Order: sequence, then structure tokens, then C-alpha cells
Amino acid sequence: MSYRRKRYIVDRKLQFRLLIYNGVYFLIITMAIWAGLFLPLALDLSNPNLSISEQGEVAGKILYLHSRLGPILLIVFLILSIHSVIVSHRIAGPLYRFKATFNQVAQGDLSRVVAIRKGDLLVNEQTKIEEMIGALSSRLKNIKKEHAAMEQALQSLIKSQVNVSDNISKEAIAQLEGCHLRLKKELEYFRLSDMDLFEIGEGKTVQPNAQPK
Repeated sequence: MSYRRKRYIVDRKLQFRLLIYNGVYFLIITMAIWAGLFLPLALDLSNPNLSISEQGEVAGKILYLHSRLGPILLIVFLILSIHSVIVSHRIAGPLYRFKATFNQVAQGDLSRVVAIRKGDLLVNEQTKIEEMIGALSSRLKNIKKEHAAMEQALQSLIKSQVNVSDNISKEAIAQLEGCHLRLKKELEYFRLSDMDLFEIGEGKTVQPNAQPK
């Protein structure tokens, strides 16, 4: 599943940091190019053995390279900046969705699907998160099924305890009922997808549990 994201600035702090990193790399590359091209010419220009005409020729080369290289570097910087925003957008977008999914899982909601846009990065991480949620949902679904079976058995015991005269048996049933209520309270913290709830109910309509406030 994918979705369309309208904003290119999703995580301002992260994307700005990536843009700064790219700016630093561009500055280092620019300095390396400047040193490789202009430093030898500057040394030649400061050579006292050169004639006036030779110095003028070197100075002309410096001015020519400067006039050509400046606009080229500016264009490259603009292209790199736009590319950095696009790439950071394809990283920050999935991270934003991952964070939202983690928050919902922490609140017991396992029904969320991690949806990222086609072309986004971190696709492998999305797959792993979906596998994690799927594994947790499968285990929780089995626990809920066992809880439903336990509830039916407990109700049968409660109905039949009128015929039980043994106080120990009555106490055991009461303890089992207390354990059942505590387990039910813990399970109410989680919410599965509608399909999982349908499977738990074996075809019967089951209302999803409300999230705790």
C-alpha cells in the first residue's frame, strides 16, 4: 500500500541536517577543485622569473577559469540542494510513518498498516516492521482465541458451582474467575485488524476493543 504525500518538508530538523551535510560536502569538493585548478596558477603568477607577458597569460587563465567555474558551481549547488530535499523527503517520510506506527503499537493498536509512497527509501525496514506487527498480531490472535475458550469454560463452571459443596473447589473457581478478569483487562489494551477480529469470532461480528485513555 502506498500514499501520496503533499509536503516535501516532513521532518524539518532531519531534512535540514541532511541539507547541511550535503552543503559541507559540496564546500569540501569546491575547495579541492579550487586548489587543483587555481593553486598551481597562483604559484606560477607569483614566480619572479616569469616575464610580464607570461604573468599576463597566467592571470588571463585565472580570470577565465573563475568566470567559467563560478556559474557552473552555482548551478551544481542548486541541483544538489534540490536533489537533497527530494532524497531527504524520501527518507523523512517513511521515518515519520514508522514513528506514527510505533506510537500506535505502544498504545496496543496492531491494526495499522505501514504505508509508504512508491519510490520512498527504507522499503526493507518497512517490510521488517510489517513482519513484526504480523507476528505480534498472530500471537495475540491465538491468545484471544484461548481467552474466549477459557471464558466459555469458566462460565460453565460458574453455572455448575451451585452443585459444588466443596469450599476448596469454590475457592479455586473464584481464583480462576479473578485470573480471567485480569487477563481480559490486559487483552482489552490491544486492538487487532478487522480481519483478525473476524477470525477470532469464527465468522461472527466482533467489536474491536476500545483504546485505553
